[in-house]
Amino acid sequence: MKNILFIIPLIIAALLPGCSSGNNHIHETVDEHPESAAHVHEHSNDSSGYSIITLTRQPFAFSLKTGGMIMADNKDILLITAKSPGLVKFSNAYLFPGVKVSRGQNLFTISGEQLTEDNSELRYRQLKADLDRASQNYERAKNLISDKIITEEHFLTVKNEYEKALNEFENLNATYSEKGNSVSSPGNGYIREIFAEEGQKVSSGEALASIIIERNLILKADVSPDNLDILPRIESANFRVGYSKKLYKTSEMNGRKIAFGKSTGGNSFYVPVYFSIDYDPGLIEGSFAEVFLTGETTENLIVVPNSALMEEFGKLYVFVAHEDGDFVKRYITTGYSDGENTVVPDGLSENEKIVSEGAYLIKLSQMTTAAPAHNH
Repeated sequence: MKNILFIIPLIIAALLPGCSSGNNHIHETVDEHPESAAHVHEHSNDSSGYSIITLTRQPFAFSLKTGGMIMADNKDILLITAKSPGLVKFSNAYLFPGVKVSRGQNLFTISGEQLTEDNSELRYRQLKADLDRASQNYERAKNLISDKIITEEHFLTVKNEYEKALNEFENLNATYSEKGNSVSSPGNGYIREIFAEEGQKVSSGEALASIIIERNLILKADVSPDNLDILPRIESANFRVGYSKKLYKTSEMNGRKIAFGKSTGGNSFYVPVYFSIDYDPGLIEGSFAEVFLTGETTENLIVVPNSALMEEFGKLYVFVAHEDGDFVKRYITTGYSDGENTVVPDGLSENEKIVSEGAYLIKLSQMTTAAPAHNH
């Protein structure tokens, strides 16, 4: 019994320091704003993984967030058509949308094979025979006209028939081979669509495929009609696509606003705004995009990087760094965002310090170092 009485005071003495405030203790304080927040002590940036900035008033370009799409420039879509009627044969077994092609590369062959009508081989032989006959008549006419045996009118008729047969033959001969009429790519790019199938019968001028020249792209942004009045003030745009974290900027892609719609389309309730941008292999035509339209610049605004923003129950907040080394969660009101930075019209003041990078580390630190409630 004496031993037990001796041990109990020692145990109590060992537990008491745990109730005193130390570096790992999280305590509640009330900021100058109504919300109360848990504090954690500041760490050096080299080892903590977060960064702190001092807020200053700065200019910010007007911005409107909306949706859009990446499109191909109309002049960079080239349509490949059949030069003669016949049956389609693919020159490459791996001819699919997305495959790169080069200028002059043979893509299709149009063959007459056993067709009784629209036979390109038969057409070639007929044109060759017509040209030979017209050439002989023309040579004979040149000799006869010099001796004035035939009239000038007759000579011109023979000459016209020869030139007509020559043009028709050369037009077909330019793409003709023993295997049929060859159809090649008109430029460097990649296949956009395939319209024909192996063995399909096509007529002259019928579309076989289309290719995209890697030169320009179009960013189309859809704007609600109630924002129609701001469209003339839009100067550039930033955008993201769903399969990439990169923020693209038309200002860095030789971009320019080329037009904006005066009305909504037949299948849309939005007014389109179009930007021409340089081709980028990281962008896929037809992809949907999150677009931030930017325009006129407003001076003297509090602006924070988007990486500083945290969300809780639908509200946004940042961590404000205090001189005593603590970080305070501060709820804020946000305004326009360009996808990289956001205007804060209420909740922050100039010269305050906030966590600009790694705010989630501060949040995790608050969650893991919070001490359980206990009684003294």
